[in-house]
Amino acid sequence: MNPPSPSGVALVYPYFRSKDPVEKLFPPLGIAYLASQLGERGVPVRVADCTFQTFDDVVDRIAGARPAIVGLYVMVTMSRNAFDLLAALRKLLPATLFVAGGPLPTIHPRMFAGRFDVIFRGESDVTFPDFCRDYLSAGRGPAFLNTMKSEDYPGLYAEIDGRLVATPPVHYPAEVLDRLPLPDRTGFDHHRYQEAMEEIAGLKQTSIIVTRGCPFSCDFCSKPVWGDLFRKPPLEKVFREIDAILSLGYTSLWIADDCFTLDTDYLAEFCHGMIRRGTPIGWTCLSRVERLTPGLVDLMKRAGCLRVYLGLESGSNDTLRLMNKRVTVEQGTRAVELFSRASVGTAGFFMVGYPGETIEDIESTFDLALSLPLDEISFTVPLPLPGTPLFNRVADLGSWEDWEISNQVKLVFPSAFDEDWLGRRIAETMAAFRTKKGGAGPEETSGPC
Repeated sequence: MNPPSPSGVALVYPYFRSKDPVEKLFPPLGIAYLASQLGERGVPVRVADCTFQTFDDVVDRIAGARPAIVGLYVMVTMSRNAFDLLAALRKLLPATLFVAGGPLPTIHPRMFAGRFDVIFRGESDVTFPDFCRDYLSAGRGPAFLNTMKSEDYPGLYAEIDGRLVATPPVHYPAEVLDRLPLPDRTGFDHHRYQEAMEEIAGLKQTSIIVTRGCPFSCDFCSKPVWGDLFRKPPLEKVFREIDAILSLGYTSLWIADDCFTLDTDYLAEFCHGMIRRGTPIGWTCLSRVERLTPGLVDLMKRAGCLRVYLGLESGSNDTLRLMNKRVTVEQGTRAVELFSRASVGTAGFFMVGYPGETIEDIESTFDLALSLPLDEISFTVPLPLPGTPLFNRVADLGSWEDWEISNQVKLVFPSAFDEDWLGRRIAETMAAFRTKKGGAGPEETSGPC
């Protein structure tokens, strides 16, 4: 008896907690967004979140489902896992189409082309779900690629019969995003996520993305998926998503936007809405350091803001100019003090070892981190990502490598600084910070900027 023909789509998040235990642990929202849109189009979809699974169990589960399409979402630290899963699954699913998407395939598609059948770059909302619907409806398997109209699928990148097919990615306007369904969170083990975050942070916290895009141009920052165009949804939709999160048993939100506090009027409206609703849920967020006022910070506190993560980056204005941060040390110091006076927890992200800075600049950063009334600090060294000005100055695409471990001190380009020295000074500063906090504070030595 022949096995059933492949059908449906499997969405895979190739992160294994056992290999890389990160500090913040949330269900992958990119997968949840795509799952909801596939479901809206009537496409059968399965989610394979590897976070709490073993490699072999994931392979067996996906192979047993016999999907017609397997889509893997790949971030910078996940390429090894993605390629290992691809190799294992291709042997078991020879008739399946394998697709890569996410930040790393967007900025480095040639790394994936030839091994994956198709790559989707940038925002895959609308595009990838439409492609899956059309591919499955045609019923012709990989032969569909030879006759499809590639222009119908913005962001598509593939090598087909020796020719490169590539269509430019798009950034959808707000009116398109506003019509999308809420992310489908049903495919995740929420009990395990809540248990893990309660152990890490004392809160059953999960992530939400409110706004998209960042109009700033930091030298080191890659914005491959959502780009420069800043967009914000109607708050009615945001509050519906928060209600859905509450129904799953979570008690706190991590607002993961790059620029949640950018539009201060929108931020204030969000805060007033949270206060009016009396929503029993606290939240943390990222924020830039300018545009903040005592009144706005106090409003955030009253609306449930528990902690704010600030990209302070450096204790040297010279280094901030190298980074094109368009802020000053003084603005960062003022922001920390504003939140501290309002009794909102503050965390600072710092980066050391930047090309062009000096030992004195680095020591100024360590001194600043220890002088401010911060509740949490983290350090990283620069990772030049393809497509950034930093990469163009110091790296080579042919020899570029990604980080396989999230929290590591690893220089992947020729540097004037000694990696061991940087690691030692980071460790010493973290130890001094924990002593200052009376033995409390995070144990990690690096983090995102």
